[in-house]
Amino acid sequence: MENSKIYEVLISQYHAALGMLRDVVEKVPNDEWNTNEYHNPNWQLIYHTIWSARLYLGGSHDVYKPFEKAIAGAESLGGDQEWENAEVEVIGQNSKSELLEFISEIEENLERQIKELPLDSPSGFEWYPYTRFELHLNTIRHIQHHTAQIIERLKEKGIKGFPWWIDSNKPGEWV
Repeated sequence: MENSKIYEVLISQYHAALGMLRDVVEKVPNDEWNTNEYHNPNWQLIYHTIWSARLYLGGSHDVYKPFEKAIAGAESLGGDQEWENAEVEVIGQNSKSELLEFISEIEENLERQIKELPLDSPSGFEWYPYTRFELHLNTIRHIQHHTAQIIERLKEKGIKGFPWWIDSNKPGEWV
């Protein structure tokens, strides 16, 4: 398969994953946005997902440009590893509209960022010792992982209606 076709597929699948995430953000009820019911509230899990996509679409950690409305430490979800924990206490929260704006920023730069570096070049991140192509696949899987996590939380609350995006077209717009 030619690289141009691979780029086309990657762009489509990023749009599908981000479209599903956007749908989820819009469906989170206000009283579930910053709930203490989970280790990480829904807004923070969403922020972490978008933050990670933006980071890995860039060439390296050194070129990462933070979201203008970033909440310090919100990208860290806490865990067993030192790197999983924020160096500062997370204070505040992002609103739905801010996180939807963050998704839009990623979508606006998506094609350029995907095509910027060759697919067979190194990932640019020492903790991911593989190619850019594999990093793209990993990043799409990461978006889907956390999107599904939030969908599961919402389904437990009786919230339904999460359509599967097969490509960059919103379900119902399939050609």
